[in-house]
Amino acid sequence: MPNGNPIYTEKYTYKLNWLENFFSYCKTLVKTNRKIVIGGDFNIIQSNLDCYNVDDWTEDALFRIEVKKKLRQILHLGFYDSFRAKNRSIKAFSYWDYQSGAWQKDNGIRIDLILLTSNVVDELKNSGIHKEVRGQTKPSDHTPVWIEL
Repeated sequence: MPNGNPIYTEKYTYKLNWLENFFSYCKTLVKTNRKIVIGGDFNIIQSNLDCYNVDDWTEDALFRIEVKKKLRQILHLGFYDSFRAKNRSIKAFSYWDYQSGAWQKDNGIRIDLILLTSNVVDELKNSGIHKEVRGQTKPSDHTPVWIEL
């Protein structure tokens, strides 16, 4: 999904419009009653558990209430966040900025998601984040998220 920063620009408007179109697409998918798995960099911090420090993100497009509401609308269609389905109260991250020692301080956010429809979440055995990959030489700022069905 688009990042949307800085807010109060056309980039943020683009993100909101993109999310609305994605919601419509997800609505169409759910109506098929097929098993659906959608994964990727959602660029949305859903809750305080998904962020090292909420105060640092209040004016960021990733944590704005409008963006979180759009994701909740998608979830209410019948999608489940696979990580939260198995790890309800664990504070864990999938992204750490390259700046200010974010990785070393564990100042991360969880923005990489795998969404599952209810007929797939019933088959979910486990889910997680391969955090250790971020500590390798020349890593991505994102780490892999995974599910086991």
